Amino acid sequence: MRYLAVFRVALPAPEEPVHVERKPNLEISLQPGPLEFSYSVPITKYEPPGVSMVMGERRVRLPADSYLVIQVVGQSGILRSDMSDAALQVAETTSLLDLRYSGIVAEKVYEGTVNTPGSALLMFEGPLTLTAQPERDPKSVAAELAADHAALTKLSADRRERYRLAARWFRRGQDVPNPVDKLLFWWVVLEIYPGEGQGEKVVRKTRDLLRERLYPDLTAGTVTSKTRLGRIFGLRGDIVHKGQAFVSPDQQDEFDEHLDRLHAVAVTCLRILAGLAVGDELDKYVRE
Repeated sequence: MRYLAVFRVALPAPEEPVHVERKPNLEISLQPGPLEFSYSVPITKYEPPGVSMVMGERRVRLPADSYLVIQVVGQSGILRSDMSDAALQVAETTSLLDLRYSGIVAEKVYEGTVNTPGSALLMFEGPLTLTAQPERDPKSVAAELAADHAALTKLSADRRERYRLAARWFRRGQDVPNPVDKLLFWWVVLEIYPGEGQGEKVVRKTRDLLRERLYPDLTAGTVTSKTRLGRIFGLRGDIVHKGQAFVSPDQQDEFDEHLDRLHAVAVTCLRILAGLAVGDELDKYVRE
């Protein structure tokens, strides 16, 4: 496995590559460009009621500029472990540069596995999920989105601002591949709403909102237990306080269950905040 990270840096471009580290498994250099590489990408085909995926290749050619280039070659032979170690190496190195020269790392251009001659690899920091979608007419989708957007315009200024902030963190969780990052970002959604910044009260305020709007027939303890909000809050604390960057294989199944519940809770709370129909995502957990 070859892992590549390229950052544009606020430095005069050197005339030729300047090496910081040059080992068989790790190469760190400042380079002038142009740079070329390719990486594998998933190509999904939605053919309701199914979905399929094939692997494609994306070629990148970066123009002349000033770059920090980090290349890591996996050593253990365990792809997931090698990728985690490589990502931590990149974070460690780029942070060192920024700590010494604040603001010098101007932009991340690319980070991830790259293809080598005769070898193509498609890997992500977290699991790749393909979700089959029902057949939908684009015109209907556009009309429904327009109606939802109109609902947002009817919110008070404070409520819409809170929705926008929560939505930004929710999207970060959707976009990032690392499940640890997803959990942290989606928990921030609950801190914004319904927690409204009241730290340790997030679990209680979220539970109370869900009971009020969806499950008035259930006890507070049942809602907390079924959604696992307390456990997720504890897991979030472990991540922050113990410095957990990735999910180990023996934790993966349990972590995924917590993450699925947190996602459903965040989606439901955002819909309530936006004045939309709450949906039934949580029912499969709470009513099971």
